[in-house]
Amino acid sequence: MNILILIISILITILSVKLFTKACGSMSLLKLNTVSYVFYFQIITSALVASVLLVSGVLDYHPDVKIMSNEVKFQAWLWTMYSILAMPVGMLSLNKLFNVDVVKAHKRYLKQKLSISNEEGRLKTNVIALTLFSFLVLSYVFLKTDRVALFTLLLEGDQEQARLDRITSRLNFGGIIYIKNLLGYIVIPVIAYYSYVIMRAKKEFLYKLLFSMNFVLAILMVAHDTQKAPIAFFILGFWIVEVIVNDGIDFKKMMLFLGIPVLLILVGYTLTTGVDGLDQFTRFNSAFYGRTFVGGYLGFPLSLELFPDKIIDQTYALGIPQGIRESLGIYVDESARLIMKYIHPDAVANGTANLYSGYYMGEAWANYGYVGLVSAPFIVGFVVQSVHLYLLSKPKEPLIIAFYGLITVRWLVGSGFVNFLYLKLLIFPLILYLIFKFLLSNDFKLKK
Repeated sequence: MNILILIISILITILSVKLFTKACGSMSLLKLNTVSYVFYFQIITSALVASVLLVSGVLDYHPDVKIMSNEVKFQAWLWTMYSILAMPVGMLSLNKLFNVDVVKAHKRYLKQKLSISNEEGRLKTNVIALTLFSFLVLSYVFLKTDRVALFTLLLEGDQEQARLDRITSRLNFGGIIYIKNLLGYIVIPVIAYYSYVIMRAKKEFLYKLLFSMNFVLAILMVAHDTQKAPIAFFILGFWIVEVIVNDGIDFKKMMLFLGIPVLLILVGYTLTTGVDGLDQFTRFNSAFYGRTFVGGYLGFPLSLELFPDKIIDQTYALGIPQGIRESLGIYVDESARLIMKYIHPDAVANGTANLYSGYYMGEAWANYGYVGLVSAPFIVGFVVQSVHLYLLSKPKEPLIIAFYGLITVRWLVGSGFVNFLYLKLLIFPLILYLIFKFLLSNDFKLKK
């Protein structure tokens, strides 16, 4: 039976890749785009591998798997296979709706010359001003954080205190949280990508210096609370940006963009937990591989197991703004929180656990039942593809490339469905893009 499941999974994956190729233009890692990124770095790592391992019994050792029935494991695998086929079908439908031949459009876009719309003096002023802006935002975040976990870890070498600082910095930030979340986590990385595009186009010392400064500022921002994944995702964003700027990359550069994030995560494990990073990489059942290929999936089969029979709380209103919900007397916990309360109540009570996130199909089921399961892949496909089509419809300009890179590495199919359904992953980046486009654009004529 396991051999049959493996063969079917491989055949469906091959078909899925063919559909995704038609949907986005290229699934080559040498020409990585937002759609292929979601497949290779989200779907495979948050669903595909784990679904096969779970239904085959390989993950039965995991304590949280013990409450799942074999029927649920099989159902989760079936729905996962359905999702990786339905998602590109949804994308193809969107292409058809807008009458876009994406294969041709993608090739044509990558071969465009980079369009830099400012005269030289204004361009230098823009990049310098953005660099200063990033510095001010980062300074504000650090000043309003009692103890920066990264400094505790690197300067004091206290891993336990750094873990505490990471939690308190998130829960007890002393400043305006929107400055940290929007200008810090979104704008600072975007400015780093933007300055990288300008540097690649101009190749002057000033732009190299400004990019180096913005790169350091962005690294400090995404890593200041010692989370490992954000810094890896930030580096992967340069892979996306470089593909657009250079009409693809070669194999050596691809391995560099892939190897650096993996190395940073392994170094992060060593610094934050004291474990051997090399051991994490060479041992197949290590926490590194568990977090990469299993941790982002289990919330889905657990949702199938627990909702609505064992967890009866209604979660369909999740995603509606909190103020509106409260005015209507609707108080809900997200399904990932309810699962964690059910599975690990003691950890939730003492504050060491919060959410049991998983593949987005899990939240789709918990919130909307079979309607959610059937429609979710199409909706996620529409949202991701809309970003790709928007890029292909625009000139090859640094700002849109930078935001495209940022949005790409912020896709998280392993953290729920509501973010896609209510466009939470797009609204603020889109608003910020329009604001910065207005501030920076000024008769762009210069071509690379």
